[in-house]
Amino acid sequence: FKAVVSTQSTGVGAVCCRIDVSEGLKKLYIMTLGCLAPYRRCGVGRTLLNHLLEITKKDGNYDAIFLHVQISNEEAIQFYQKFGFKIRDTKKDYYKRIEPADAYVLERNLRETSEFLI
Repeated sequence: FKAVVSTQSTGVGAVCCRIDVSEGLKKLYIMTLGCLAPYRRCGVGRTLLNHLLEITKKDGNYDAIFLHVQISNEEAIQFYQKFGFKIRDTKKDYYKRIEPADAYVLERNLRETSEFLI
């Protein structure tokens, strides 16, 4: 599924996800989440991620949310960590056309009791 944040008639942020079922676990995989540069630090990303957390909470059947983040993208890593995501793995040569090519797998366990809506 996808979600878009817009101001007037312009889309300023979007998220696109897919459901991943493996090893008996149902997870939401964030394929992309971003917003236009002038709207960063205005709550667009927070709104999109909170939307995903609410959807998965209402559904009640998701075990986790996860995504890949380039290892040099400290801003994104810190953003997701504020929401309870943890680095679970490093994928060598994950990216084909950017350097560094390695990615962290960040994951938020949804079966833990603490809330991280911001």
